[in-house]
Amino acid sequence: MNLAFSYSFTQSIEVLYYLELKSRLQKNEYLTIKSIAETLDMPMPSMKRLVSLLKNSGLIQSKKGVNGGLALVRRVEDISFYDVLEAVEGRSPIFKVYKDFETSSFVHKDEAEKMIDQLDASLDKAESQLMVTLKEKKISELF
Repeated sequence: MNLAFSYSFTQSIEVLYYLELKSRLQKNEYLTIKSIAETLDMPMPSMKRLVSLLKNSGLIQSKKGVNGGLALVRRVEDISFYDVLEAVEGRSPIFKVYKDFETSSFVHKDEAEKMIDQLDASLDKAESQLMVTLKEKKISELF
């Protein structure tokens, strides 16, 4: 089994990291979308979509004009991997258990229903543990 989020999740982390890195090294307050896309080798349509998602979630801001571009809104110490995941992937559950079949046709109906409940509970627990880990991990830890 190969469980994966879209590339948007890790690309967004890379964008936030790069914004912070450039801010630290060159004191650049704002970077253009074009310069970020070129440096990170991301297609411009993908970059624009990510920027929109990150802006809507309050992780970055944009400024128009000659010295405009993108900048972080929050400190990287305050941005968790979960914040990024939620910004780009939304709040949909990772695991979806199919429960809409009719267990009355099963010879062992009670066991089938118990299995479904246990499967659902196990996957909920696994997802909760992953979310705790993502909430604990901060962008700043990548430096």
